[in-house]
Amino acid sequence: MTASISLAGLVPNGSNAPVLRLSLDAGTGTGAVYYYFTVAEVPLAPPVTPEDAGIRVERWYERFDGGAAPITRIAEGELVRVRLRISVPSTRQFVVVDDALPAGLEAVDLSLRTASAMPGPGTAAQEPAEQEGREGEPQWGFGRWDSGWWSPFDYREIRDDRVVYSANVLWPGTYTATYVARATTPGTFVRPPAHAEEMYNPAVNGRSDGGTFVVTPKAP
Repeated sequence: MTASISLAGLVPNGSNAPVLRLSLDAGTGTGAVYYYFTVAEVPLAPPVTPEDAGIRVERWYERFDGGAAPITRIAEGELVRVRLRISVPSTRQFVVVDDALPAGLEAVDLSLRTASAMPGPGTAAQEPAEQEGREGEPQWGFGRWDSGWWSPFDYREIRDDRVVYSANVLWPGTYTATYVARATTPGTFVRPPAHAEEMYNPAVNGRSDGGTFVVTPKAP
């Protein structure tokens, strides 16, 4: 049985925090009863602080043409490299990382013929061509080659407004992923946090910081 309850009418307790009490009547018998409780929320203000509930997520932007310093501003038409760092203290199963882009940026698919001339994160322009043959091939039964680097994420999906990664398993440690985006529209945009969670256990999750990202008009 599935039931939905609005939290809007909850009565605050002494610390002004709403309290929800759940009671379950399974009738007579000695069998075990299993249940789960999921909360979906819409924050009043955009979240800007990191959160770690079993998965630590860090995300920052760099200039594509060099420089490892994080940036929050770039000119229209320029490229940025998006860096993701995922840390887990214990083994996590079926992890999904959802990185929503600021509206002024658009992810670049390096597998397309029109974009393949740009070097990936682990491939220099002068690197031998045999590196390309490893793209997408599995390593040790999991993960894949991503633009010259091995990635623990078995799958990556580039959408209009975000890039989504998934991994069947992440052993304890720190993992990285990276992709390229282009500044397409000038303006000041919300920079949503990157979010990660276990697909079948969303209580294990984490998010990066958020804020704003500025795309300045192209110089005349």
